[in-house]
Amino acid sequence: MKNRWLILILLTVLVQWSCHLPQTTRDTVNFTVLQMNDVYEISPLEGGKSAGLARVATILKELEAENPNTISLLSGDFLSPSLMGMLEDKDGEKIAGRQMVETLNALGLDYVTFGNHEFDLKSGELLQKRIDQSDFLYVCSNAFRKYENGDTEPFTQKGNPVPPYVVETFKSASGKEVRVGITGVVLPFNRQPYVHYTSFEENLASVGKEMASQTDVILAITHLNIDQDIDMAKKNQDYLVFFGGHDHVNMRHQIGNTLITKADANAKTIYIHRFSYNPKTGKTSVRSELKKIDDTIADEPETRKVVKEWEGSVEDIIEEMGYKPDEEILVAKTALVCTEYQIRGEPTNFGIITAKSFEKAIPGADAYVLNSGSMRLDDNLQGIITEYDILRVYPYGGPVSRVHMNGTDLAKVLEIGMVTNKGEGGYFQTWKVDKSAGGKWMVSGKEIEPSKKYSVIMPQFLASGKESNLEMLGDMPRDEFEKFEINGVEVINDVRDIVIAYMKELKVFE
Repeated sequence: MKNRWLILILLTVLVQWSCHLPQTTRDTVNFTVLQMNDVYEISPLEGGKSAGLARVATILKELEAENPNTISLLSGDFLSPSLMGMLEDKDGEKIAGRQMVETLNALGLDYVTFGNHEFDLKSGELLQKRIDQSDFLYVCSNAFRKYENGDTEPFTQKGNPVPPYVVETFKSASGKEVRVGITGVVLPFNRQPYVHYTSFEENLASVGKEMASQTDVILAITHLNIDQDIDMAKKNQDYLVFFGGHDHVNMRHQIGNTLITKADANAKTIYIHRFSYNPKTGKTSVRSELKKIDDTIADEPETRKVVKEWEGSVEDIIEEMGYKPDEEILVAKTALVCTEYQIRGEPTNFGIITAKSFEKAIPGADAYVLNSGSMRLDDNLQGIITEYDILRVYPYGGPVSRVHMNGTDLAKVLEIGMVTNKGEGGYFQTWKVDKSAGGKWMVSGKEIEPSKKYSVIMPQFLASGKESNLEMLGDMPRDEFEKFEINGVEVINDVRDIVIAYMKELKVFE
């Protein structure tokens, strides 16, 4: 008898509790968004253990099977930079992001917005070609094509203007609908002559109001830095989610009504957002999951086929250059920092390792510097580092030189490279360079003496005076080298070969 009463009490509690749970009915409209951002590589990384767009394609197919109301998007930065994109195909044409377009087409991507690196492409005509080759739709409200005569107009895609926003309509099991507005914005970081930016602040506000007047939910694909995202979220609370990019590391911030999410670069992780819209209340909820992309996920066959074709052609080119792309050279237990924002504004461990590798090749100099613009990865490396990774960081390569100058000129060069050029490609990563407590430049632990002669090791590009504000270097005497001997091994005078040799010696970076 007691057991029967206990069961009745438990059933009553369960019924009452369940009444307070969110109720999903046939009228509830559920839809899913797969988010990526800052993807420059089509292949798995870290020796095959991480990332890979064929794996992302598998997840997308699974989500589509779970709910046909599924879309995928990429929050900018994919056409550049990459080693593969900087190589030439068999016809002598720069690949320039074509491998990304073809792979994302196979994956079934739906939407992108521009990132600042889309405007790395050398001309508006080349960018237009890549846009027209894309099966996925570009959406952007604040970046426009600019012509030599000063005229501006929206970029086009297959003859149609790139829209400031799109509206997706999803249906429930009972036929109820939700209209979802999606806009895109990009920060005005890369000021090419063929692109004109309008205010992303003003556009998020005005386009948001226009979308809100004709939709039930508004979302934004934002290629902004996190401070800008947070500021825009505070000022535009009608947006439910900002699908962010640009920062390269995963993060999640809830700013009032607005959720901001960013996944890790190169699809090491992706975000999966599951939305539920209640037609009766007009309310929308979202559950967001950061998912790791690794070797436990099988490749989707069609995307894998495209990736393998590109890998085969590029590996042939790399091997002809004398490198072994899959050879493991270092285990980085701590991330090697190479994001553009950091390497162009502060010393990083990757920049210091590179400058120290120069010392291995040419010991005895007073200082070792490199222009951060030569480091093109715009990502961090961790885990197993291969020769291919170093080629990704330094796709241009090139020799290093020993430059001779007096102390007055050296102090001026360091001031330009460390202060004037901060935030630009001419900012220096260094070794054996410091400042005294009194603010004087120091090399090899001593304050620079104006009349003393010094020797500085740097990339030949920099030594030739080709970097911004440092043209004076081109007039200074310098020594050139064909090759070096590092730990008894002959090494070609190329930044890539020097770094590879040094990392092989390190073996592990703690």
